[in-house]
Amino acid sequence: MDGMRSVNITSEPKLHEAGVDVYEGWNAKLANDLVRVSKQLHIMQNTPNDATKRFMNVDKANDWYDKKDRSVYSLYCGGSLDGIAWFGLNERPDLHAGHTFAIRLYENAVGRGLAYLLMKIVHDDFAAPGGIWLETDDNNSAARRLYEKFGYQKVNESDGRVTMVYK
Repeated sequence: MDGMRSVNITSEPKLHEAGVDVYEGWNAKLANDLVRVSKQLHIMQNTPNDATKRFMNVDKANDWYDKKDRSVYSLYCGGSLDGIAWFGLNERPDLHAGHTFAIRLYENAVGRGLAYLLMKIVHDDFAAPGGIWLETDDNNSAARRLYEKFGYQKVNESDGRVTMVYK
């Protein structure tokens, strides 16, 4: 895909067997796909800012990408966007972390065991110096379990949000 770099997934045969491709980068197709998939019910319930702000339309999606120094990874299966993950330069000296992380899986990928594998591939590819932090809703138990399984540790919980760090 134009503007996208194919990420080597051979270290995770399950991804290859699932017929997926992982890319790093940004292009018009990804922006359009994000606008479409961000309207899925589970995305609107768990991360409503995707549909109402970040990826509300193509212009907003492009602005979101251009606004900060981000490394965006997309998971495609059969030409369909099934997941996205990104790292953003967002220093938190209090956490000794320089980048933030986020991940989304869309309807076709949910429940297929791909989230952990995607996290592994993108963390290995990105190789951020120092720590990485993220925030999630305290009631998003599936996400919290995934992050903990991967090695993120809870460092704070307040106002309905959980902050976790990976070093």
